[in-house]
Amino acid sequence: MNLLKKILPSKKPKIKTFGTEIATEAFKHGGHTYYQFTDNFKLPTGRAVCSLAIYSELQMRCDDEYLRKHVEATEIILNGGNNGKVRLTQLAQINNNLKERLNLAPFPDHIYKLASVIFFDETESPYSYDFEYNQKKIAAWKKDGDLLYFFLSVPFKDLMPFGSMSKERAASYFNTTLLIDKLHQANLLEVLSRKP
Repeated sequence: MNLLKKILPSKKPKIKTFGTEIATEAFKHGGHTYYQFTDNFKLPTGRAVCSLAIYSELQMRCDDEYLRKHVEATEIILNGGNNGKVRLTQLAQINNNLKERLNLAPFPDHIYKLASVIFFDETESPYSYDFEYNQKKIAAWKKDGDLLYFFLSVPFKDLMPFGSMSKERAASYFNTTLLIDKLHQANLLEVLSRKP
């Protein structure tokens, strides 16, 4: 409860207008006031395009980098690696990892990325998305461990297929997903290190 008092505006939220779009004050963090549009499904085009890319990652439970590593590892295995032998057990393993990811709920990074599109501060353009600035914004948010759970509890939660769960259960789940991701990444790196 103290976290919500610290983050949420204490008074009636401020309303800002950007042309025909209306944004309200969502929360304060790290000396910045963050706003969000009153309808998350009517973002300006620049932010909407970014949210579609993030939703694509969220749906696959992996980002572009992971997919590229997976494709490269598959090609190495199918081409016999550096010893000329096709290792079907390795291929089965990395394929099973990809299949397993599809059944996981979103990774914490997906939540932060989507939040960085939905919530913008007073220095950002509400119409476009600056990737470099938002990487810094996400890094600052990650330093505050409670902010992740805050994002799961605010009006933004209707955009996240996560369901309701306590902070303790969510923390346990996120720790598990991060361990699973490390194992999956290790399997890929094992194959990629044998590149001919």
